[in-house]
Amino acid sequence: MKIIATDIYKKFRQEWVFKSLNYTFESGNSYAIVGQNGAGKSTLLKTLAQYSLPNKGKVEFEGISEDIHKQISFAAPYSELIEEFTLPELLAFLIKIDFLKPEWNFDAFTNFIDLKPAESKYIKNYSSGMRQKVKLGIALASERPILCLDEPTSNLDEKAKQWFFDSIDKQRHKLILIASNEPAEINLCTRQIAIADYKS
Repeated sequence: MKIIATDIYKKFRQEWVFKSLNYTFESGNSYAIVGQNGAGKSTLLKTLAQYSLPNKGKVEFEGISEDIHKQISFAAPYSELIEEFTLPELLAFLIKIDFLKPEWNFDAFTNFIDLKPAESKYIKNYSSGMRQKVKLGIALASERPILCLDEPTSNLDEKAKQWFFDSIDKQRHKLILIASNEPAEINLCTRQIAIADYKS
């Protein structure tokens, strides 16, 4: 499976976030999108995931015959959970829409993420670290072949970070994209793409 970016440009208001970006991303590799805060890492990640469209150029997917959005798991500190749900209700919903497999019940999922909140506790009452771990757990538990993560260890304590590092190692068969300026997250990846290289 490949994501092929051909001469893509993205503008925010009057400023070009990136220009003339040509790159092929392949399954079995992990890619760190790096750059300073505000450089456009998240924008590029969302463009490659087709959550946002380029102003010029095209993003194509090779080796996928279905709806591309059904092939991508995406997690970020700014992505939303349904906070009026309890975790069992959220998992049941994700299973119903075929994002997760039926075996991901409350016990299986909380064992996987090494976190066991009260079953009746609403997600809106979780700490920011707990919410981030749930987002990552959902993305990692999904069998979708493209994994897009934006600053994945934000709000995580050291134990939770180690859980993430161990978990991502078991996902190496996927096409993994991580937007980050954290050395530990960048070092998880086999390749780097620097936003600064596509500014002029």
